[in-house]
Amino acid sequence: MATKAINFKFTGATSSISSYDPTKTNLGSLIKQYTGAGATDKFAGPAKIGMARPMEQSTAIPGVYPFVYRFSDTLDYVFLADLSTAAATRRIIMYDYNRETSEFNWRGFITLTYPIATVGHTIKGMRVSRELYTTGTVGVSGTAVTGTSTTWSTDRMSVGCRIGFGSTDPSQISTWYEISAVGSNTGITLTTSAGTITAGTDYVIEDIVIITATSNTTAANGGLFVAKGIRPELFTTVGTTIPAATTVDNIRAVYWLADAAVVTNTIACGSAIGTRTSWIDQNVYVLDGTGPKVYVYNFRKALTLATGKDTTTLVIKTGNQAVTGTIAQTNNGRIGALSHGPGSGVDSLYFVTTTRCYRAAISNITNASTTWVSDTMVEIPPGGVTTYLATSLLTGVEISSGIDRLVITTTGAGGVRSYVTQYNTTSNPFDHIFLNDDKQQDQSTSDSGGVAHPAILASPFSVWSEDGVLYLARVGTTAALNQLYTLPIGAHQRYAITNNEMLITPEFDVSDSNKLYSVVVNSISKLGTDTFSLATEPYKLYYRTSGITDNSGSWNLLEDGGDLSGINATSIQFGFIFKILGTTCVPSRIMGLSLVYEDTTNDGHYTPSVANSNISSRIFAYRQAVSFGSNIPTMRIQLSNAVTNASLIDDTSTANTYGTFEYSSDNGSTWNAWDNTQDVVGNYIRYTATSLPSGVRVRALITQA
Repeated sequence: MATKAINFKFTGATSSISSYDPTKTNLGSLIKQYTGAGATDKFAGPAKIGMARPMEQSTAIPGVYPFVYRFSDTLDYVFLADLSTAAATRRIIMYDYNRETSEFNWRGFITLTYPIATVGHTIKGMRVSRELYTTGTVGVSGTAVTGTSTTWSTDRMSVGCRIGFGSTDPSQISTWYEISAVGSNTGITLTTSAGTITAGTDYVIEDIVIITATSNTTAANGGLFVAKGIRPELFTTVGTTIPAATTVDNIRAVYWLADAAVVTNTIACGSAIGTRTSWIDQNVYVLDGTGPKVYVYNFRKALTLATGKDTTTLVIKTGNQAVTGTIAQTNNGRIGALSHGPGSGVDSLYFVTTTRCYRAAISNITNASTTWVSDTMVEIPPGGVTTYLATSLLTGVEISSGIDRLVITTTGAGGVRSYVTQYNTTSNPFDHIFLNDDKQQDQSTSDSGGVAHPAILASPFSVWSEDGVLYLARVGTTAALNQLYTLPIGAHQRYAITNNEMLITPEFDVSDSNKLYSVVVNSISKLGTDTFSLATEPYKLYYRTSGITDNSGSWNLLEDGGDLSGINATSIQFGFIFKILGTTCVPSRIMGLSLVYEDTTNDGHYTPSVANSNISSRIFAYRQAVSFGSNIPTMRIQLSNAVTNASLIDDTSTANTYGTFEYSSDNGSTWNAWDNTQDVVGNYIRYTATSLPSGVRVRALITQA
């Protein structure tokens, strides 16, 4: 036997788990393999934390309340609302986020001009509606677009939106054109020529509406506002002004959807978008702090305008609902259907007060109702309140559909943590607690030895979850307090195996193994320089020895130390899962691993002794060449037919079932009963078989048991 090691580094070919390949490193969608100049730049693990600094862009705008949509497999579009001092206008920021590199690119901003331009607007809720219109086909001649089976006027397409030709998938469009007029159901005009495109061509219109719920220093001038005809190209580093609407609907402008001639929706706490049921019917739900109550508006309805104001879109106004605690006024409220709990499969509005998370089934939100809340969940930290004190400072809630959980944030100096949890009404503790307040500021002028991470800094986070990535915008108005981060929470260890968010090695061939010893992982346990070093979150290591070829095998957890003794296999594979939701939230980085095992040659501590062996007497002898440095481990003798490989005897020095182990300290003159304390170089050992079949060539193999 010889000790062998397979040293593997995460620098080779990769495949996504969805296209599983046992010969490559396989990555979940949120797991990446990185490379770089230095040895520690070459690793695999969850996507790095991304970070942007809105207050340090060329135009400093404090950005909060993130809204994100997935533009392509690689690219997310990220929108943030302006938190600066109340004013007649509000700005909306846009970033691109590259999921492969974890890097933000600042596109710029637009400025919303509100009808009746009083100086007191503060955004309390911001959402973005982004829908794709692909009905029918088109032909193009210059700036004239002619549709077949299209209903553009009926479906209220807005002037200012962008249209692309040749695909219904926006990520496949290389050139976009702006719509300057919607003349009919089958006629659109472009601002620039698209040349000639044959009739019957696929197309896509990207319909983007910016929705803001504001409060105002003049209370009746607040409420709900929508900006139509928005396209990503409007977001520039110098900004684009979106004018206030006047009397014309469905153009690029900001419209005031008032609940009445004199607005009563004056204490907006947040807004949430319902599912679009048609191109002329989609509701937005605005929580109002009076009561609280819910105002529901159909923001796709045809508008009747006077100086940019419409009073016809209100669908529902509930009565005041009694709640416990104070309702938060920071983008509060999210509509979705969880797959567990009392609201399983039910579209519901989730929102928080300082001490509770509430659920209101959408079907319960009706005119004048004072009992529209369905149920409530009390803040109970993991482990109960004797493990962590309840903050009583809940400030926001988000639905992370990929893991079927709520993300609940907290606020103020006491808000030193946030939660990820199932929704329950049985007073069970929340599932996870994450984030901390270590006071590190992630400004661009911070020491380069620091590690950027989402520390709370006594400020709440506003969050959005999109396909496993959590976007966290700190609610602050200074360069020290206003950053935007990403965390790959969909890869958190509790959900990773189910969601295929693992790091999986290639298959390792150990068909020459007699015994597996251990696997040793080479990982980066801390980042940053000594003064500012930050520990990475832990990981778990799994193995499997079957179902490797087709990814069907179940995984077995390896305890710390990586002990593989007792495992016999011809091939083996390892998988990693990672903790994301922790104190630092900085994922671990795996550089490689070493698999140590015995092969099927004789144990390297012994060499065969021809002089002391005698096949006719069934004796197989060996000289000790290397010390074990301790008692001799249990030794194993395997005798097999040298022609057919059929096993004849398999015995150990502790069993002596089919023969006898002995040792000699005088070159074989005297043989003594086996004694595992006799670890002496130069000693001899032998095994005498009780019987062997005659006329058979025997192969002998001495290994550790």
